[in-house]
Amino acid sequence: MKTIRISPTCPEEDKIEEGIRVIKNGGLVAFPTDTVYGLGVDAERSDAVERLYQLKKRPREKPLILFLAKKEEIVDFAEIVPLLAQRLMNRFWPGPLTLIFKASEISPPTLTSDEREVAIRIPSHPIPQKLIEKNKILLATTSANFSGEPNPLRANEINIHLAEGIDLLLDGGEALLGEESTVVRATSSQIELIRDGWLPREVIDEEGEAKGDILFVCTGNTCRSLMAEALLGKLWPAGERDKVKIHSAGIAALEGSPPGKMTLEVLRKKGVDSYSHRSSRLEREALRMADLVLVMEKEHKRAILGIHPPARGKVFLLKEFARGLKEEIPDPVGGSQESYRKCLKEIEESIEGIIRKLGLE
Repeated sequence: MKTIRISPTCPEEDKIEEGIRVIKNGGLVAFPTDTVYGLGVDAERSDAVERLYQLKKRPREKPLILFLAKKEEIVDFAEIVPLLAQRLMNRFWPGPLTLIFKASEISPPTLTSDEREVAIRIPSHPIPQKLIEKNKILLATTSANFSGEPNPLRANEINIHLAEGIDLLLDGGEALLGEESTVVRATSSQIELIRDGWLPREVIDEEGEAKGDILFVCTGNTCRSLMAEALLGKLWPAGERDKVKIHSAGIAALEGSPPGKMTLEVLRKKGVDSYSHRSSRLEREALRMADLVLVMEKEHKRAILGIHPPARGKVFLLKEFARGLKEEIPDPVGGSQESYRKCLKEIEESIEGIIRKLGLE
């Protein structure tokens, strides 16, 4: 096993590149994470994944964990993203929390269980973060120990027999937290604690008891975001309605403006009465409190991240989160009645997708 000393806070580029080279060639790399020392391979190389399973003597029914670089990527790999899971990600990613989701069609088969589930985490340690960001591949990971044995917190604690099968050890000193990640299953609107870890059960339970918050944002809050708010409120399961706040705001809204006549008309034909709605201007506090922020245009997302940068990872285009389409929904204001009907149809299809994506069907 080749060992390279590497800075845990500012990993040297050439040493990260060496790790990437080994991984791309199908090798096994050991490195510190925010929890314990881990092993990583290219998730899309079945030979590397097979070798890792054999080396660790890991049972096949225990899938490896997919490390991601950005929270936004979750919509690509998870078929369902429950609102509570989004809240947990907002608070604890990057960090010592592993979430198990229903796997999407593009999730790596090597990491997908027989139940079509995939375990995902975003580490907060700079070394795996750099490996993921610069590698541009999917990193399959597990702890650097034989299954059932203690997790190593330092490079010199890795079992010497395990080390014989490792191609490269990036020695970055002691792991940050010294305890494995907490594992939570989030395959439906109800979550389940699977493994206690650094995050205690009480913290997970506390988040589960909080009321959900979904915020729609457009420009003036008299048309598109109002349509989305009204339609999601209508489709939200009646028994769950008191557990979520669904609201809307506008980037450039004139506070207290009523909806336009054609907006009200197309909504009325869907059985929705929004005559009492008055526009609200987007505030930083609303962004801070929201679990999920859904916008109509890319410019809305840029503006939101300018107002409140920590919102990154919970702000999506409506079509992106609901249907996996990085498409905008144009503003019909000033257009024909047909443009309003088309806008409502696009939003309605996306809201149906939101219900599915949140696991509420």
